[in-house]
Amino acid sequence: MKKIIGFLFLFFVVLTAQTQTVDEILSKFEAAVGGREVLQSVKTVQYKSDITLNMMGNPMDVPVTVIKENGKLLRREVSGIMGMGKSYSILTDTAGYFYAPPMRGFGGGDRVMIRDGGGGPGSVAAVRMDGPGSGSGMDASITKINSSTLAEEQYELDAAGAFGHLVNYASKGHKAELLGTSKINKVECFKIKCTLNSGLEIMYYVDSKTFFVVQAEAVGRVALEQFGIGALVEQMGSDRAKKMKLTITYSDYQDVNGVKFPMKEKLEIGAVEINMVNSDYKINETIDPKFYKLG
Repeated sequence: MKKIIGFLFLFFVVLTAQTQTVDEILSKFEAAVGGREVLQSVKTVQYKSDITLNMMGNPMDVPVTVIKENGKLLRREVSGIMGMGKSYSILTDTAGYFYAPPMRGFGGGDRVMIRDGGGGPGSVAAVRMDGPGSGSGMDASITKINSSTLAEEQYELDAAGAFGHLVNYASKGHKAELLGTSKINKVECFKIKCTLNSGLEIMYYVDSKTFFVVQAEAVGRVALEQFGIGALVEQMGSDRAKKMKLTITYSDYQDVNGVKFPMKEKLEIGAVEINMVNSDYKINETIDPKFYKLG
C-alpha cells in the first residue's frame, strides 16, 4: 500500500511539473519569499555571516560582513583566514577589486601591490610602497577583477532578496528553463537552469511545496564568492576549486521586514563542507560611504 501511495505521489509531482511553466514556478517562488513588489523595493541589504571551515585539519570560524546597494555595490569583508588580517572584495557596476592582507607570519606586510587583472593573471599595474618590506613574505595587494569575471559577478548587485536575479528575471536579460524534477534530501524539487545575461549558468532546485530555493549548483568561483572566499582562493593560486562543480544548500528561511532569507547555507566541494550561518540583517538602511572606498 505504501508503494502505491508513493507512486501516486511521485506521479502527481511529475504531472504538476509538466503542467506548470517555469514562469509560474518562479512566480510562486517570488510570492514565497516576499512578493515581487516587496522584493523590488529593497535598495540596500547588510548582514553578517559566520563561516565554519576546515583548513589543513584545523576547524576555524570566519566572520564575514556583506554590504549591498542595489545595482551599485557589493562589499564582502572576511576576517582571519590562515593568520591573515581582514580581506575584502568590492564589486560595483563598473569595476571590481579584491584586497588581500599581508601574510605577516612569513615576513611580509610592508608593501601594497596594485594588480590589474585585465592584463592577465597577476599582472601588476602599479606598486605603492608603504615601507621597506622584508621581501620574504606575501605583501598586501589590491587586485582589479578582469572584465570577464566582472561580467559574471554583476548579477550579485541585485538586492531583490537572496536570489534577486530570479525576481522578474526576463526583464533583467536572464533566461530560465524548467528541466523537470529532482529529489534533494528526499524533497521533490523543480529543477531550473538559470542562464544569466553574462552567459553564466546556475542550476536551482526549488521545493515543490514551499517554493523556496533549497539548492544551487555552479562552477567554481561563482559559488565560492557567495561565501566571500572566491577571490581569496584565486589569489592563493588554487585552480582546482575554480573548475569544480560546487553545490550550495539553503535552509532555515526567516522573515526580515517582509523578505525571507536563508539563514543557513552549506557549500560542498567534493568531500569538503563549509557551513555558514547568516544573521543581523538590515534592509533599506543607509550605507556608510566608507564601504564604497578601497582601504
